[in-house]
Amino acid sequence: MSEFHLGPRLQRLKQVLTAKPRPSQNDEVEAVVGVLLVEEAGRGLETLLIQRPERPSDPWSGQVGFPGGRVKPTDPSAEDALRREVEEEVGIDLKPNGERLGLLSVRRPGRNPEVKVQPWVYALRTRPLLRTSDEVAEAFWVSVPGLASKHTSAEVEIRGQRWTVDCYLVDGHIVWGFTFRVLEELVQIPEVTASS
Repeated sequence: MSEFHLGPRLQRLKQVLTAKPRPSQNDEVEAVVGVLLVEEAGRGLETLLIQRPERPSDPWSGQVGFPGGRVKPTDPSAEDALRREVEEEVGIDLKPNGERLGLLSVRRPGRNPEVKVQPWVYALRTRPLLRTSDEVAEAFWVSVPGLASKHTSAEVEIRGQRWTVDCYLVDGHIVWGFTFRVLEELVQIPEVTASS
């Protein structure tokens, strides 16, 4: 399948992200997430978020995040790990259906600070049909420019303690922590919130 034409906003975003330095090979990451963007007439720029199922063994049980996961020794590269994880979790094959726009900052999740996570930004051809795995309780699309109006604080429970956190409140979902910080970096890029 041939490359698809990026709209003006996504083309500008790709220029900004590709101008950022890529991580060096000696700065290996342990995990990857996909910031998957789609822009359709009448809907604007949206990204896909997932909610993890409630599981006692999962440190991110029930939280909202991006599709992704650990880089395995069998993965040829971190980007291959991302493609594998996105296809496993939400059924999107990024090779024919997406175009890599670039990278956001490597971050360490608060609950597992020794793990370095690389967010990869991809544009999707169209809003795909999602096929979620048992690692995903729910998947939903969120307006990226609309996030600014959803910025608030909320109480969350972390290891049996209640904390007040900065977050986005999106359709009853509290988007906080690592995911909030990645989205904050994304919405600070003028090309994301500017008119196309």
